[in-house]
Amino acid sequence: MGPLAGVRVLAFTTGAAGPTVAKQLGEFGAQVINVESRRHPDTHRGGANQARWNVSPTYIKLHRNKLSFTVNMTTEAGRELVARLVRVSDVVLDNFSLGVMRRWGFDYEHLRRIRPDIIAISLKGLGSTGPHAHYVTWGPNLTALFGLTHLWNHPGAPQPTAEARAQHPDFMSGVSGAFAVMAALIHRQKTGEGQFIDGAQVEAGAGLLGPFYMEHTLNGTSPQPQGNRHPAAAPYGAYRCRDGDRWCTIAVYTDGDWARFRRALGDPAWAAEARFQTLLGRLRHRAELDALVESWTAQHDAYEVMRVLQAAGVEAGVVQDVEDQFERDEQYSARGFLVELREPELGPLVTEGVPIHLSDTPGAVRTHAPLLGEHTEQVCRDVLGLTDEEIGYLAEQKVLY
Repeated sequence: MGPLAGVRVLAFTTGAAGPTVAKQLGEFGAQVINVESRRHPDTHRGGANQARWNVSPTYIKLHRNKLSFTVNMTTEAGRELVARLVRVSDVVLDNFSLGVMRRWGFDYEHLRRIRPDIIAISLKGLGSTGPHAHYVTWGPNLTALFGLTHLWNHPGAPQPTAEARAQHPDFMSGVSGAFAVMAALIHRQKTGEGQFIDGAQVEAGAGLLGPFYMEHTLNGTSPQPQGNRHPAAAPYGAYRCRDGDRWCTIAVYTDGDWARFRRALGDPAWAAEARFQTLLGRLRHRAELDALVESWTAQHDAYEVMRVLQAAGVEAGVVQDVEDQFERDEQYSARGFLVELREPELGPLVTEGVPIHLSDTPGAVRTHAPLLGEHTEQVCRDVLGLTDEEIGYLAEQKVLY
């Protein structure tokens, strides 16, 4: 059942930020009703491309453990159905552009008239207030706004990278958003009061850059891209290993780390040179040091490099690709992190499991991502109490669409 059994979440989401909040709540037992429409399918379903609606890998990843309820929000009857769902829900979640929920009559002020103790969470790109709150945002322009695009690069590169391709603001705000919902649920349990949670994806992402803000504030400098280098560690970076495009990352911070690193390599003559005996010296000569370190790593398999250095107490890790994670990563296998789902139209596939393990009430991947509208009749019947005749009429009138 999970620790959140009995909590119902009504999710109006698209993209990744809102779905991530709902996914995490669903993994721990909340019933998540994803409110969708065939008129404007989720971007990760494939938009207007009907052939992708139920087979999009990104959608499948983000929407397991959820119910899909399709309703035409442009109709009065559709909005009334949603209002009835609000009355029996605990949380209403959205990450649509500013004004969408208000136009439908489901902004927080209207929601709490329907259910006074409702918890509403809205995850906008730039939040719900301020002069830029109405701006349309997505992953690349958010990472650009909070500085990650600038920093995620090598020194002297002619142009910034487009983005890290990991949608950091979406997923970070999804994690913090789920945390905020839990805090609000605890508050309501104590006081009987609901509340509005205003989340800004850009701020959740910017929280990753605290040390760079401190550098600017304390030193009056503007942090610049460092590539694979670190201002207080050498050697530090990704080093090419024996089999061509195979790499291992290594991090040596202190003189103690350096002594252990030298011993792991068999104390080669170059490691005893005076210029490498202090951190300052290693930083000043890191280009030459990197070349010497790579002359060693290039003779060994990447996993061998990792095992030798880890055994010596030096931080090191193979740069794994997806195949490595399936075939060679013993840790994933031991913890059962990769789980198999059987999608109705796509068939069996493997996806990530729940990364947090509660000893008594663990989360779980219980159901596949829903087909578009898969649970519309179920929600109408079991949650709203509609008869088959009423459901048939609403479907015929394109209200359940």
